Amino acid sequence: MGVRTPGRVSVLRLRLLVPGLLVALVLPLVPALLAPGASVPGGSVATAVERKPTYRAKEGPTFNTAIGEPAQRRAILDKIIQTIRHTSPKGTIKIMTWNFMNPQAADALIERARRGTTVRVLMDASNNDVDTDNPSFRRLKAGLAATNGKREKNATKSFARMCKGSCRGKSGAAHTKMFLFDKVGLSRDVLIQGSANLTTASAANQWNEIYTYVGRTKLYDFAEEIFDEMWLDQPRKNAYRAFEGNRYSLYFSPYYGKDFKGDPVQKAMDDIRCFGAENAGNANGRTIVRSAPDVIRGQRGNIAARRLKALWDQGCDVRVAYTVMGVEAKRILTAGGGRGPVPIRHLVQDFDGDGDFDNYFHLKVLTINGRLGADRTAHVTFNGSANTSDGASRSDEQIGKLVGRRNTLLYQRFIDRWFENPPPNAARRADAPPNPDPYQHVDMD
Repeated sequence: MGVRTPGRVSVLRLRLLVPGLLVALVLPLVPALLAPGASVPGGSVATAVERKPTYRAKEGPTFNTAIGEPAQRRAILDKIIQTIRHTSPKGTIKIMTWNFMNPQAADALIERARRGTTVRVLMDASNNDVDTDNPSFRRLKAGLAATNGKREKNATKSFARMCKGSCRGKSGAAHTKMFLFDKVGLSRDVLIQGSANLTTASAANQWNEIYTYVGRTKLYDFAEEIFDEMWLDQPRKNAYRAFEGNRYSLYFSPYYGKDFKGDPVQKAMDDIRCFGAENAGNANGRTIVRSAPDVIRGQRGNIAARRLKALWDQGCDVRVAYTVMGVEAKRILTAGGGRGPVPIRHLVQDFDGDGDFDNYFHLKVLTINGRLGADRTAHVTFNGSANTSDGASRSDEQIGKLVGRRNTLLYQRFIDRWFENPPPNAARRADAPPNPDPYQHVDMD
């Protein structure tokens, strides 16, 4: 889900990018600063750095906020662009993003391709059509194609393509958000996945998260295999694929095929027990569950809502932070009986008082801190691109599973921070439309 109207983003883009615009004072004694292969701060990586790389990718989660200082807002966007700029000329970049709409990212990818890096970018076709002007993607597509030699083998050529609907499925959307870099400075097999698209809106209008894996070759190879299937843009007979490890797992939809045995997130919710946590959970040994689904509606959303309500009634410490909630899902979560309504928070912001939402929570996260089946010390986080809605079952989506105390607490605390301190909304303006659609700049699935 993302902001689709370029005009919405352009109003904020100037404000966000000004801190990143650097004015270089070039002295006569240092003409090499602007020579081919050199860089200015925030620019391309210098040739000397490429000969002797020192950069190391850092593993772990990254969060951004839609309000606050530019560094907080651009944390994810800048991290991805920095990773692009440090990719080896002999390396490969493979990106699947539901939407690509950022001029800096386009510049960085074209520059890498000019230096020899093989670049492949996939995007959902709905974000570059007659209704959606996307100059960044058009320039990227043309710029990458221009870097290819006439006699160059296809294996090393750079391209940007679109999938009309799911790349690996029969319907739905190409909604995965996944970034693969095989050689980044001194690091190898860098995989980034989460809720953020490669857009200005991801920094200007959304709260997002990504998780960076470094040197986890088996996981990386699995994700690359899925990307290569997406690149073919052909329905797969067995579209659902899973890689399961002790600490890190990765699941790809659409949800059909011989390997699909059920939604991994909702299966985990069935195993949650509310009492008996040890060195986990809250002070009373109750399991803490945090759900930030972005969108929760439809049959899939209603199933999740019933599970969350049941866990709340059974004594779990539950909070739900959302952007879009279906009528039935809300009825389930706010019903009486048991312990009463589940604590929920609508994390959106109308900052100019016109009646429609400008900023919104875009995470698709579930955290479990406490007792999970027989494990009384469980710390498990699910993240990724999938909303809790029916569309996610049909679409290209990725779900990551992270096992470990540190990561789970980081995600849990980020959700709690904004649940307890929601973004302020402006008072309704006198000249605002009388009956605005508050979601007119927000995609609903």
